[in-house]
Amino acid sequence: MATRSKEEPSLAHLMATRRSIRKYQTRPVPKARLARILKAAYFAPSGADRSGYELVIVSDPELRRQIRARCEIADAEWHRNAAPWLKAWLKKKGITPEKPFLEDAPYLICVFGDNKAPYWLGSTWLAVAYMLLAAEREGLATLTYTPGKSKFLQKLLNVKSNLVPVTILPLGYAAERLPAKRIKPGTRVYLDRVDARRALKLG
Repeated sequence: MATRSKEEPSLAHLMATRRSIRKYQTRPVPKARLARILKAAYFAPSGADRSGYELVIVSDPELRRQIRARCEIADAEWHRNAAPWLKAWLKKKGITPEKPFLEDAPYLICVFGDNKAPYWLGSTWLAVAYMLLAAEREGLATLTYTPGKSKFLQKLLNVKSNLVPVTILPLGYAAERLPAKRIKPGTRVYLDRVDARRALKLG
C-alpha cells in the first residue's frame, strides 16, 4: 500500500487549497509534471472501466491563439444572452469574455467525452477531478473552462465526431493567489432522509 510522507500535503489540504485560477505565468512546465497529471486521469473510476474520454494536450502557441480567438467570440455571445442573475455574478467575479489564460498557460488540456461509452459524461468529470487534484499536488494551477460554443475544437484538433468537447483545463504556474476554500454556511447533508433534525454539520 502506498504511504504518504510527512511533507506531502493531505488529500483534504489539496481539496481546500485548489482554486480556479484565471491568471497564469508563461514560464514552461516540466513535462514530467504534466505526465503525472495526465496519468491521474486514468486512475479515475469510469463506466464499465472504459475510460470514456480522450485528452488532447495543446502546447503550440498558434493553436492556443486560435482557440482563444474562437472562445472569446463564443463567450461574448454567451455573456450577452446570460440571465440577469448570472450577468451580475460574472460582473462580481470579474469574469469577462476575454480569456488570456488560453494563451498564457503553457498547456491546454482539452478534454473530450466519448458519447459511445457507458456513463461517459460522469466518467469524464471524474477524470477531470483527479487531474485537478494532481495538478495542485504538483504546485500547478488549473481552471475548468467550458466555452460558450466548443464544437470547433473537434475540427481544429482533428477529433472524431463521437468525442464531445467537455472542458478545457489551462495548466501552468499561477500568477495570482487565492485563499483556501471554506465550506459555505448553510450547506446541508442529511442522514437517511431530508429532515432538519437529521442534518449533519460539515463545518
